[in-house]
Amino acid sequence: MLGLVALADQKTIQFVVLVVAGALFHKSAVILIPLAALSSTQKRLWTAFWVGAAAVLFYSLLLEDSVETLRVSYIEAEYQSSGAAIRVAMNAVPAAIFLMLRKHFDMPEHMRTFWTWMSLRGIGFVGLLVVSPSSTAVDRMALYWIPLQLFVLSRLPNAMASMGSTRNVWVQAVVAYSGAVLFVWLNFADNALYWLPYQFYPWVALWE
Repeated sequence: MLGLVALADQKTIQFVVLVVAGALFHKSAVILIPLAALSSTQKRLWTAFWVGAAAVLFYSLLLEDSVETLRVSYIEAEYQSSGAAIRVAMNAVPAAIFLMLRKHFDMPEHMRTFWTWMSLRGIGFVGLLVVSPSSTAVDRMALYWIPLQLFVLSRLPNAMASMGSTRNVWVQAVVAYSGAVLFVWLNFADNALYWLPYQFYPWVALWE
């Protein structure tokens, strides 16, 4: 998240540093390093070169030794996640919205380009989910695209207002959608009970 803020300010080096810091906690974050090249508007070839070199370097240092284990654990074992399709769809919907309405989102051109690529990849996970023997593997990668939901939905009311719609209606729609997601997850997700240490009234009565 901090890296995305850095990219918005066109601080590519800072983005890479922050992603590497994140990869020290979760190695697969290394796959985000190439995103740094997508927001570049100047010296694109040079940026693509050094970002690519950084990606290869930190892949070798942090992730390469784990690739075989991950392949066996996820792909060969065909490990499945029950909520993978839902989580991928939750990225794909705002991705499609952004691609259809991107001209109405007020932002610098380099960010429009970046989020266009992010949206295309967000939709691409749908196809990857269909062909992958392990939905968990796709799910783990798609988690890094969750900021797409925050970015699009938080700006959707303004985008719709620029098209003549009532902004407040769309604000309420986004809040209602977010509340519905939380309600469905808390009440129907397979593992929701493990995420409910927050016992406070009156809601605790719904969980018992």
